[in-house]
Amino acid sequence: MHFPYELYETLAEPLTVYYPTGEEARARWVFQTIDKAAGLLTQLLNQPMPEIEILLVTMADWPLAPRNEDEELSNPQPYWTDASSPPCIVIPAEIDAIFGEFTQEKFAYMLCHELILAFLESDSRPWPNDYPLWADEWQLKFAALWLYQHLYSRQDIVNKDLREQNAEIFEPEPDGKTPVTIRGFDWYEDTAAEDYLAYELLLEQFAADLLATYEPQVLPCFLDLYRVERDVLLSDDVTAMLASALGPGGAEWLEELVYF
Repeated sequence: MHFPYELYETLAEPLTVYYPTGEEARARWVFQTIDKAAGLLTQLLNQPMPEIEILLVTMADWPLAPRNEDEELSNPQPYWTDASSPPCIVIPAEIDAIFGEFTQEKFAYMLCHELILAFLESDSRPWPNDYPLWADEWQLKFAALWLYQHLYSRQDIVNKDLREQNAEIFEPEPDGKTPVTIRGFDWYEDTAAEDYLAYELLLEQFAADLLATYEPQVLPCFLDLYRVERDVLLSDDVTAMLASALGPGGAEWLEELVYF
């Protein structure tokens, strides 16, 4: 399966950006957003910008886009893949309606989410072999929201429309916790896209609460503890690592979060 790169134009920038004819303005905005965000991440993580390319794809060519899994083609949104060399961030011409009202801020947040993934994947330190889903996922949402808040001088969440539409997932039950918690959620092959989206909204709120209380250096501190080769890392182990990165009172703060 060959992607028709030869039919796409490229920007004259240090970062290769492929884009369809007539989409130069959009491609330039994407480059500028990723370039600014990469500069912030380089400082925060003390890590060089990874080698990546950017690929803006028409919907006609979307089935041909490089990918690791076929699932990446459903519910179109930006994603990072190492199925190409160098790896690239693939961006569809249209974002799936499941992600709500499409805004420039939401688009930037999605791009930042894939950029931090590119940074983390290029980190040479080992990963645990077996670990809970939330251990990785909170890192991506935290960094993406931090980048969005810096880029737009904001202190709020991005997906306000989806938050309002899914308000019930934040309502505690008699046990004091929400129906689904960050640590309790898991993904299976038959997990509905709507269920995973609800989980992502919980993670975004978690990121917002963290950033309102702690400094962004929480992330590199956590990574120093997390990126160590282990056979199995349990959810309680990850919780202890995060609490340690937060500092005194961190464990108590985490346990008070109804969705955690």
